[in-house]
Amino acid sequence: MLKLDLHDKTLEEAYQKCQEFINEAYINNLKKVEIITGKSGSIRREFPFWAENNHRIQYTTISEHGGSFVVKIEKKF
Repeated sequence: MLKLDLHDKTLEEAYQKCQEFINEAYINNLKKVEIITGKSGSIRREFPFWAENNHRIQYTTISEHGGSFVVKIEKKF
């Protein structure tokens, strides 16, 4: 599974990287990706809102270890 690690990014950088990553995943017809946010911090708190407002994300789940989100990407038609 393709992963994006947002550690050491500012909130603004993390948002931008996340949006670009999701768009690339959609363009490349990937079904699922993992976005590493860490177990705490502002990126971790904000990511669910980013996902909720991105029409290319079908749903997200928290990974087993809790430091990332598994993201299901909408199917490209």
